Amino acid sequence: MPALTEASRTAEIMRNYDTLSRQPASELANEYSKALQDFSITKSDSNRLRVAMLLALPDTPFHDISTALKLLNDWPQDSTAPPSALRGFARLLNEMLIQQQQSNIALNEMAQKNKEAQKHSDALQEKIDAVKDMEKNLMGRNKQ
Repeated sequence: MPALTEASRTAEIMRNYDTLSRQPASELANEYSKALQDFSITKSDSNRLRVAMLLALPDTPFHDISTALKLLNDWPQDSTAPPSALRGFARLLNEMLIQQQQSNIALNEMAQKNKEAQKHSDALQEKIDAVKDMEKNLMGRNKQ
């Protein structure tokens, strides 16, 4: 029955995540501190996954995808142990976080390009305005 225990732990972690995602920031900070403390004491797979999931929560002061990925990538390797639901879920979370990190990088690059394009557009508009002003001045001189 160890597989059932693993599945139960995974289900519990998912229920915990669902609950956490609806908590206010102050309670999340307390949960994160407790999860870190639990992980530092036991180094269990479920506590490792719990900390990684908390780190992955958006809009929190402790949000840190890189650290979450490090925790997941440093998952202890035990070639004698059978595949576990926790390990499978950790791989899934790892892949999702990698995708999120890549999306964030792409978004930042696009924002930077947009900023540069806006600067270029502003510079061109200034030149157009300057040409219009020169044209008005020339027309005004010709009328006199």
